[in-house]
Amino acid sequence: MAFLGAIALEAVLLFSIGVAGTFSVRQIPSHVAALTVGTIGGWLYELFRELHSTTKASLQQLTALSASVEALTGKISYQDKALSMLVSCPRHNEALTALIKASMSDNFKNIPFVGVAEYFDLLELAIAHSDGYQGVQRRPLRWYRERSAASYLEDLRERRMRYKTRLIIVNDDDVPAMEEDLKDKELLKFYWSHTGSVDTYWISVSDFEANLPGHPVPRDFALYDRMLLIAYDEPRQILSFDIAREGSPERKLFEIHQQHVLHKTSVFKKVPTDIAAAES
Repeated sequence: MAFLGAIALEAVLLFSIGVAGTFSVRQIPSHVAALTVGTIGGWLYELFRELHSTTKASLQQLTALSASVEALTGKISYQDKALSMLVSCPRHNEALTALIKASMSDNFKNIPFVGVAEYFDLLELAIAHSDGYQGVQRRPLRWYRERSAASYLEDLRERRMRYKTRLIIVNDDDVPAMEEDLKDKELLKFYWSHTGSVDTYWISVSDFEANLPGHPVPRDFALYDRMLLIAYDEPRQILSFDIAREGSPERKLFEIHQQHVLHKTSVFKKVPTDIAAAES
């Protein structure tokens, strides 16, 4: 490239002064200067091209390295979160391990494409190691029969725990259906014969918002030992899990509910266990 630069500049000089004077002694310094400048110019061009190529390659390597570091950081963060959950809730390591493995192909703590049957299977895995259960159901009572939940309810019934509480929080549009369910003798028999001694209450969303201002209307979830949280979005088939810390909305909800029970308020209505009375 330096040689080509020298030839190019010499050609320019040749045409600028004419062929006749090109090889005179007087013009020798001009030709030497042209060759020198052309050589330097060509060398500088080559240097610039090499620097540009090297810089581009370096930037590509830096970009690749940055992506690798970001991926590694994400993996480390994922592992730290998973390990933290396992350490903070050792009782439920079996259920947490299954949940963590299932979520590895998607966003951590979220498992997509979970059907109702698989949801029940994961709940049963958690029940097997629990000493306490608190849950929120966002559908009327009939949902348990329609979704063939007998096996899940029975597992909860058979597991001895210090407390079992379920809150059924229905949308206002579902209130008539819920009220019908409470008068359905066969449905109540199905529910209580399978779920056993689970304190069950219900409330409409409008009553919930009026009596618990500032508290978000909860999603469907199950809380085991006030620690392991498993939530389910049935329409989107997404299961989420986490460790419920002190002050979390899920734990606060049941603390508030307990206060209402102790003070015997009528905010949360108890689902009747006396089937004959419910029928009448």
